[in-house]
Amino acid sequence: CQYRESDLDFVRRLLTEEGLAWRYEQLEDGVGVVLFADSSQLSATPEDASSLADGGIRFHGVRAGEASDTVQALQARRAVTASLTTLLSYDYKAKQAVNASAPSRLQSGKLPALESYDVPGQYAYANAAQAQRYADIQMQGREAAAQLWRGRSTVRTMAAGTRFTLTQGPLSLADTAPAYVLLRVRSVGVNNLPSPAQQALAELFGPLPELLEELAVDASDDFALTIAQARQTGYANSFEAVAADVIWRPQLPGSDGRSHPKPTARGAQSAIVIGADGLAQPSGADELYCDKLGRVRIRYHWQDNGDATCWVRVAQRSAGGGMGSQFLPRIGQEVLVQFIENDIDRPIIIGALYNGQGEGGVAPTPGAQSGGEDQAQRFLPASDHAVSAQGNLAGGNSPLWHGASAESAGHRNAAAQWGVRSKEFGGKGYNQLLFDDTDAQGRVQLRSTHAASELTLGHLIHSADNYRGSLRGQGAELRTDAYGAVRAGAGLLISSYKISHSADARDPAGDNAAGIALLKQAVKLGETFNEAAKTHETVTLASHLGAAKANASTLDDKAAPLQAMLTAVSGMVGNASLDVAKADAADKKTAPGDDQLPHASAPIIAISGKSGIGVTSGAAVQLANGETISLMSGNDSQFMVGGQLRAHSGQAIGVLGGAVKAGEDNLGLQLIAAKDAIDIQAQADTLKVQARDEVSIISANGEVDWAAAKRISLSTAGGANITIDGGNITVQCPGKLTVHAGKKNFGGAASLSAEMPSLPRGTLAFDEKFQLLDSAGDPIKNMRYAILKDDGGRIEGVTDGEGRIPLQSGFRPENLQIVILGLAK
Repeated sequence: CQYRESDLDFVRRLLTEEGLAWRYEQLEDGVGVVLFADSSQLSATPEDASSLADGGIRFHGVRAGEASDTVQALQARRAVTASLTTLLSYDYKAKQAVNASAPSRLQSGKLPALESYDVPGQYAYANAAQAQRYADIQMQGREAAAQLWRGRSTVRTMAAGTRFTLTQGPLSLADTAPAYVLLRVRSVGVNNLPSPAQQALAELFGPLPELLEELAVDASDDFALTIAQARQTGYANSFEAVAADVIWRPQLPGSDGRSHPKPTARGAQSAIVIGADGLAQPSGADELYCDKLGRVRIRYHWQDNGDATCWVRVAQRSAGGGMGSQFLPRIGQEVLVQFIENDIDRPIIIGALYNGQGEGGVAPTPGAQSGGEDQAQRFLPASDHAVSAQGNLAGGNSPLWHGASAESAGHRNAAAQWGVRSKEFGGKGYNQLLFDDTDAQGRVQLRSTHAASELTLGHLIHSADNYRGSLRGQGAELRTDAYGAVRAGAGLLISSYKISHSADARDPAGDNAAGIALLKQAVKLGETFNEAAKTHETVTLASHLGAAKANASTLDDKAAPLQAMLTAVSGMVGNASLDVAKADAADKKTAPGDDQLPHASAPIIAISGKSGIGVTSGAAVQLANGETISLMSGNDSQFMVGGQLRAHSGQAIGVLGGAVKAGEDNLGLQLIAAKDAIDIQAQADTLKVQARDEVSIISANGEVDWAAAKRISLSTAGGANITIDGGNITVQCPGKLTVHAGKKNFGGAASLSAEMPSLPRGTLAFDEKFQLLDSAGDPIKNMRYAILKDDGGRIEGVTDGEGRIPLQSGFRPENLQIVILGLAK
């Protein structure tokens, strides 16, 4: 990036970093610049015109009458340089440091080995090969700087970037003359005007200096010899050169220890995020323009509108493998940019900035005139469901939550609201996490406008962006207009019993003392009425005794359903570690202790209501389970339906009333049909009606019909009996038979047949057939097997030629386990 440097300095820096040198060349139409990468090549540094014309330049003194210019002085300058150049740069994309080293080809003799360790900043090299190239370039530059030559001559054609061959020199070899590439030439020319001309000019312009001495103030002491020679011959120069076979690299002096320093960018700057088209305005839903690393492109305020930076990283509060936070600034946002190691080419975004002027802000006014009244009025239209003064007068991005209107008639927000809000691409929907720190009205809200889904805790109020609206309640609200689910793999407790939760005392989260106490009462109630059922010879309670197996349940193979549920909600686990707690839960431990915490020992859902539980539905309520349902109450229970009440059972139905005492009007069990008939049938066996005292059967307005397919018998404990059997009636008694009638008529034989009802036969059965197949789908024949039942039963057999097992019959759902025992012999 070109920053606070001229175009020339910027180009020089880039060329120097790449090891590219340049020279100026006089062309017919002007001056040209020639770039070259290897100064040892003749095509890069051509032969000087004088050297080329004369086959070299002589090392010779200045004599009157010499036919050609010569070199009068030449000295070698040697310096100790690094024997090893090492470069290192951290590459965040590769997540490693990229380094390279280049040893020197110069012989340092007994001098100590020196190393140049250069850290040019982060991600300076794409790979190790590129780092090695830069290390070689820097090493070549140091080697050339350590073996320079200085000289003086009167050769007027000398120019930097050309080479010459020195002849008759002190270092000439027998078969060849040394060649040098000129790096710098400082020329001195003295005007040799005739004396009359000099005097005329002096009269016009004053005394004329022989030399522009002020331009030579930084010259070395040797340069005085060059000036002296120029006074004698009219021209002389001093030059700096390097042997032609040594590759020379340009070097820029640096103040920060780097080989190629850059302009420093101290402090932070702001910039605007731009899109792929270079514009600062998003196009439709394309509000985010980033790469796979979450980098964005920005434009500094001092850049042209069409320019953009490279991909710029965005600093996050937390970043790691599979973890961290993520905020990516969108197109048009203003961001704050810092520079790693003050390197202008290493920007990093450290945050986003609000800008513009909020619609409700106070605009500057001339002459200190009041100008805030109109702005204050803009807050007034806000309500529970409408926002106001949330726009931006300057077209920027003003804060969503602010304290610009804390009055009760305004937004009622003294900057107590803060949080995070995102925005859907190309729309108005958003997701937000809102914190409200208003005095004594703390609120936290996690919200998504999609399906109006949100969780609000604390002081529940209406809110419309910055506006704090009216009260909605206290506590917590979880709501959505779409589908919701609550799932807990280790169990769930829902309770309206309050527990202690203060700074100095907090009960355990799983505390369910009230629910456990109520469930203990339910277990005791089940035990009591099970004994009553046994006493009165009715159906006992499976939830107390066990359904499929005595003293066993699906929840616990050592306890009936009610007791198993009590054990599950009464679980206690150790608080030493999570592993200890998991082990205690698996062992169904219930013993309390100072180091124990309440925790369900099975994945159950426990619901406890201190003042009641209301379950209502505008449609149906379905209760279904795989074992038992126990509906128990300490007092009365009522079932009321607007339509029909149906009670269906796969086995017996037991109804026991008055187990403790008679009910209202001394009734134990009362069945009344206010309309239509009562139909009681025993479709497969005997119908028994028994009473300790009287049995009264009365028809208020009709008849009482007794009919039997075979026989009707009326008997008393005293021995009297009337039997109607087929077509005969037998009356017998051990005592007197008394007949009272106003008229007696014993006519001939007659009959009246009664039509017997056709009762259905039960067909509900839980039968199942099984067939054993191998992985290829072929039947497994003659295979011994065992069927294990929940009640402990075991059935063994051998499959037939089709791999089938005989029909297994049952009268209720039950679990079966088939065990393969091996081929039959």
